[in-house]
Amino acid sequence: MHTDDLATVLASGYATLKEARAVETPQPAVGTRGQDRAGHVEVAVDGHGLLTGVVFSDGIDELRPAELESALLEALQSAHDATGRTRVRSLPEIGNSEVSSQARRIVGMEGD
Repeated sequence: MHTDDLATVLASGYATLKEARAVETPQPAVGTRGQDRAGHVEVAVDGHGLLTGVVFSDGIDELRPAELESALLEALQSAHDATGRTRVRSLPEIGNSEVSSQARRIVGMEGD
């Protein structure tokens, strides 16, 4: 290899390393918490907005199922917003899903 070729290769490598140093490393995603306005439900999400924990207040036994659903979704939305991540689509209507319908049947809130 000619000396000029080696100098070019080294200069190119140095420029590449200098560019790489200038690139900021993204910070790891940090988990957050959210709560509904009334304080019935508090949730924890990881840095990606995925649910990691739920805490219900003692007063939830006085809520109707639709109110509990609303409180849960509000807390999830609050926690997700706190992550700073953009939401791709809206949260599903839990009350109208097949899963919630089956859960209501299991606990006796709906007939077969």
